[in-house]
Amino acid sequence: MPDTTAPVSDEPTAADLHEEPHLDPTEEDAGQMAREFADDLDDDLDDDLALGACEHYVDADLYDYEYRRRRDDVHFYRAIATELMGEWARNHGADKNGIDNAAPHLTIRAPKRSTKRFGTVLELACGSGRITSALLRAGHGVVGVDISQPMLQKAGQRFTRLGRAARARAALVCADMRYFAMEARFPVIFMAFNAFEHLYTRTDVAACLNTVRRHLAPGGTFVFDVQNPDMHWLMRDPRKRWSRTRFTHPRTGQRMIYSTNHDYDAVSQIVLIRLYYETEADTDTDTGSASSADEQASVTQVVTLSQRKFFPAELEALLHANGFTISARYGDFQRGPLDNDSESQIVVCRPR
Repeated sequence: MPDTTAPVSDEPTAADLHEEPHLDPTEEDAGQMAREFADDLDDDLDDDLALGACEHYVDADLYDYEYRRRRDDVHFYRAIATELMGEWARNHGADKNGIDNAAPHLTIRAPKRSTKRFGTVLELACGSGRITSALLRAGHGVVGVDISQPMLQKAGQRFTRLGRAARARAALVCADMRYFAMEARFPVIFMAFNAFEHLYTRTDVAACLNTVRRHLAPGGTFVFDVQNPDMHWLMRDPRKRWSRTRFTHPRTGQRMIYSTNHDYDAVSQIVLIRLYYETEADTDTDTGSASSADEQASVTQVVTLSQRKFFPAELEALLHANGFTISARYGDFQRGPLDNDSESQIVVCRPR
């Protein structure tokens, strides 16, 4: 099930990262941005699925606020990055950047600490830089790839709170994680926070894994996480609202009520989640009278999020079919075993 609990911080500057100015979308602007973004996605995606691939990521301020308490995955990726970099350096050697055949346009300064423990990570679907900034603080270089401009702009803002040396080790690239190409190969590639679940078809999975394989240095490792499907959650009544939570919008200061429901298609294994953001406007502040139903409905924003669910044996088969072998698999970010009660699947794999 999605970690969508509502009511989850770091110095390159936006100019250093060649970023556009930060967006501060209204609800109308956010909806239009999402629709334009969805129009640019594959033509074979239906409208709801395409919108669900991007709409949740338009309001980066709200996104960061919702997941501000999510820290277990940050600690996990920071720790395993150091372990894998050390292993790769011992077994394969490392150049001064920790990158094999680095692209000339990715001018990432070498970490000043030992190259036996610190190198450059490629992070796919890096989003607003929640994990990226932790890797930079730990001494690694990071190339972050994401298709969402608002999320990359938020990451650029987050990086302004980092030191100069950490900023110099960062680069952000706006690209589709399935099809981009760099003249660089990396010892470690990450794809965190269920981003793999935006690969809706077998073709999407194959394209992304092929891109990952082409960007891994010899002996490199790919680490990602997805949810462990919870059939009880997936089959919830889609007519009801769940997880009702009050919170204050981080940018507007409005008091809001969050709730959610979803539809699950067992054939495609795709869940279409609806996130409801309703302003608390039960009474008119001028007259003290109750708002009408129409007025109340007008202040409810519905954001969609579409995710493909992967069952453990299915995921192992997909990786095998695309030339990867699993070297470790965990059921939580403390590296506990994967079992029936696990909420997550954390996969560590390498090309065969």
